[in-house]
Parts: sequence; C-alpha cells; structure tokens
Amino acid sequence: MDPRLKEKRNVAYEEHDPSYGAVYIYEKKLVSIRSKYQKIEVLQTQNHGRILLIDGFMMLTENSEFVYHEMMVHVPLAAHQMAKRALVIGGGDGGVVRELLKYPHLEKIALVEIDEEVIRVCRQFFPDMSHSLSDPKVEMIITDGVEYVKNAQEGFDVIIIDSTDPFGVAELLISPAFYQACRRVLGEEGLLMQQVASPFFSPDIFVKAFHNMRQGFPLASPVLIPAPFYVSSDWSLGLASGSDRFFKKEIPSGFWDPIPDLKYYNLEVHRASFALPNFVRDLWERSLRSPDLS
Repeated sequence: MDPRLKEKRNVAYEEHDPSYGAVYIYEKKLVSIRSKYQKIEVLQTQNHGRILLIDGFMMLTENSEFVYHEMMVHVPLAAHQMAKRALVIGGGDGGVVRELLKYPHLEKIALVEIDEEVIRVCRQFFPDMSHSLSDPKVEMIITDGVEYVKNAQEGFDVIIIDSTDPFGVAELLISPAFYQACRRVLGEEGLLMQQVASPFFSPDIFVKAFHNMRQGFPLASPVLIPAPFYVSSDWSLGLASGSDRFFKKEIPSGFWDPIPDLKYYNLEVHRASFALPNFVRDLWERSLRSPDLS
C-alpha cells in the first residue's frame, strides 16, 4: 500500500455510500476554490494526468475523458447528419464542444454553463479540451440551463446535457417539465443526449430519469458506456427523440464518414452500447411504468 494512504497525505477521498468509495493519490493540488455554486478542485496525478473534482466528486481525468465525451457526442451526431445547431447544457470543461467541432456541418454551438468558474479553471488547467470554447462557432452563455431551455426562442437540432449527477438542484434536469421544454426546442426530429447516472449505484435516479424522459419524448433509450474512473464500470447516458428519423441504435454502413483519430467511438461500439444487461433491462422496464423504483 502506498504510504501516503496510511499517512493521509496527498490523498483525496470520494465517498459514494457507507461501504464504498474511491481514493485518489495525487502529486499536487493545483487549485481548490469555492464558487457561488460548488467547490472546484484540480489534482495532478502521476499516471492519469489532471483530475477535475466538483464538490468532492470526480468529473474527469485527462487520460480517460475521451470515452465519455466521444460517446456523448458521436452517438447522436453520427445519426443526425443534417444537424446544424447544437445546444450543450453544462460541459464547461469544453470536452463535448471539442467533439462537436469535428462535424463541419454544425453551424452553431451554444454552451450554457451556470458556473463561470468552471470555465475559468478548465481554461487554465485543461487547455486541450477548453481551447474548443474559443472557436467562432461557439456561443457561451452563463446562466441556468433549465431556465434557458424554458425560455428559449430559437430551435436546436441536438441538445447534449453534460451535467453533474442529477441530485439536489440538478434534479430539475430530469423533471418532466424540463424534458417537455427540450422537446419544444428540438422539434419533432431533434435528438437529446444526457448523462444520467450509474444504473448499479443509482437505480432510483435511472428509473426516474427515463420515466420522466418518456413524458417528453416517445422514443428514449439507455446508452451504456464504460467509465474507468466513475463509481461503476457501466455508466448510463440517455438518448431521446420525438421521431425515429435520426434516432438510430445502429448506423447503416456508409451513412457516417468515420472521423480520424477517435480513441473510443466506432459504429460497432455504437450498436453495442444499446445492448442492456438483464438488471438494466429490468430497471428500464420499471421506468416505463413508474418514476418510483419501489
């Protein structure tokens, strides 16, 4: 065991329940600030680059973020070849925007981030992701994402919700009213992609999110991805739409032009990510009946 664990020196603890958590051994704490909304920290590690934590929970590591960000973006964008306008809620680190900019047919990307400090910190410590925010296609809006969608007067083809886990105030991001507002902004054929939670550790959130998502969208599905540093091996995203035109669990051959240098996403992974283990399928079927796991 690393002696720093015994000495509790340069160690960050992430507790998920009374029996389980994660430990991060770091070389240096690069920043630790408290914004108006949350505590933001960046740790430098020996083997995994820099780690971003918000309120003590790991958001990303430099050497693994590509899995999450590629799946958040390429699952919907490989299917929606006609998308011109994308809305990102959260995502102040710039990872989702970086992947969106790989699609030249996108004409505008609006990023709505409630906490300007997240953007500032990530510009300083995660430039490989946050440089994307300076692209002329990107409009940054500092406000609450729920209120922005509620009052939006312009339409989008794709909405990507890259938020912290939907607990507390963020639970509004899985409310029926929010999904209905997203449906209005997207129209009939637009796609919504959202970070949901761990189906194993947060089955109640999983069930509530997908039940409520179906209140706004007739088509919805879990998308499972591996998350090397998240609380469990399988993490859930949610894909939704009002139409089956671009809601594709499998991309036909020749429909999508492969993007060079992707580290994770490909068409075989796209198809496989919609396959549900039995316990997740059971949660999905429960969500069709009720927002309450019990």
